[in-house]
Formats: sequence, structure tokens, C-alpha cells
Amino acid sequence: MSLVLPVAEAPQSSLEKGLLRLMRNGVTSLPVLPQVAASALQLANDPSTGPRDLADLIDGDPPIAARFLSVANSAAYYRGYAAPTTRDAVIRLGLATTRDLLFQVVYGASTQGVGNFQSQVAYSFKRSVLAGAAARLAAKRLGQRFEYDYMCGLLHDIGEARIYRLLAKLPPTKNLRLVRSLVERYHPSAGAEVAMAWRLPAEIVDCCAAHHDSDTEHEPHVRLVMIADACVDAVLGDGVARIGVDPERFARLGLGQEVAASLVSELRDTQSPEQAPRPTEARS
Repeated sequence: MSLVLPVAEAPQSSLEKGLLRLMRNGVTSLPVLPQVAASALQLANDPSTGPRDLADLIDGDPPIAARFLSVANSAAYYRGYAAPTTRDAVIRLGLATTRDLLFQVVYGASTQGVGNFQSQVAYSFKRSVLAGAAARLAAKRLGQRFEYDYMCGLLHDIGEARIYRLLAKLPPTKNLRLVRSLVERYHPSAGAEVAMAWRLPAEIVDCCAAHHDSDTEHEPHVRLVMIADACVDAVLGDGVARIGVDPERFARLGLGQEVAASLVSELRDTQSPEQAPRPTEARS
């Protein structure tokens, strides 16, 4: 996919000009994917991989291993006892969900260095984890399960953190409305660049780049993320995208109000302090 920056509406503000200058650098503030995550992506798709292989990989990065084990023992995964080791956690979760959870941990660690935008980035991360769960639920409900359903939902807005990080490098502004408009305009291309730099699967790059593009609704994985976004908005009460208030949004995506309401209800039930993805039998 060839990425093109959105055409800015003239006249540009000095903040937007500075942002575009940094984005055109091409590599500025691109978070580095830890080797443990890159290797986990390969191992989880290798049929010869066992729990010990993935556990040994995670244990090789102690800070990530500690965070991974903490989330794996959160309420979303608790089975009556805490997993004392990474290997126990991997066995409990399964290889695919371990990979997904590891990327959640890595994504969370990449949201640092955003200056005064920490609260905005924290909220974006909260939405992203919820979107991952929503994408998985929607895929199951629609019979469209695929290997990267959770990761597409989790990572599709990763460009927001990058835009905030770039804006933090520029002279500060009190115009938060302008800041938000710039994040909304440029985060798809910024996120797709991160996904490509991380060499993530093409489906994830597509979802980063096109999740606000109505012309891509026919692509199953992009549509899935659009549905996830609508569900997250309904759960969090963002904007007017709530069941009973804006059912047309779900209808445009091919979902009736009854199905949409059921998905939103299921998504509310998945929430926990860690906002972690729940393992399912199909992915264990």
C-alpha cells in the first residue's frame, strides 16, 4: 500500500505545518517494535511452536515479561489461581491470545514520551484495547473469525499516539480543538507507517490506513474494525454513536439494531481494570 498524507485545507496553521514537516521525515518518532514481539508474531503462526518456546522468548525481556504476567493474571483471565510463571500463562491463554496480549503490552509501552498529551494517549489506548475485544466479538458473531481480528482492532488507532508524540515536539498550544482535529486527520497514515515499520500483516496496515474511509467498507477486516469502533463509541458514550441514538451507523455497516445492541452488551461485559482481551476456546 502506498501511503499519501491527507491534503490539508488551506490555510494551514503553524502547528499543522510543523506536524507535516515531522511526518515527512518518514522515521521521526516511529516507535521501535521490541524483538520479543516481532519474534512472537512468527512463533505464534508456526505449527511447531509450543508454550515453552513462546514463554522462553517472553522471559528474555524481563520488563515486558513482568507486565505480561501481570495482565495475564488480571480479572479477565483469572481461573481461580494465579499463573506463577510465564509458561503457565501461555498454557492458559494459548499461543494466539498470548501473541495478542503481548502486542497489547508492547503498544502500551510505546505510548510514552507524549508530553502534556498523556491523558489523551491513555484514553486512546483504553479505546484501542476495547476495540480489540469488540473486533473479536464481532468477528465471532458474524462468522468472520480470522487470525488477526483482535490485533486489527487493537492497533488500528496506533497512529494517534504517534501524532501526539510529534505534536509534543512542537511549540505548545492551548488550542486543543486544533490538536484533536490534526490527530483525527493524520492518525490513519501515521498508524499505517508504524504498522509497516513493524512489518505487521497487511490486514493490520489496511485497518490503520482505511478505517475512516467509507470506500473500504467492503473489505471484511476493515469493516470489522469500523464495527468495533461503533461498539466502543456506544460503550464509552463517545459522540452520538449510541444504540438507540445513531443506529444508522450500524446499519451502514450491515448490522441491524438488535445485533448491534447485543454486541455492545457483550462488549460491556468484557471490561475489566486491565481492559484485556478474553481468551476463547477457538484461540486456546
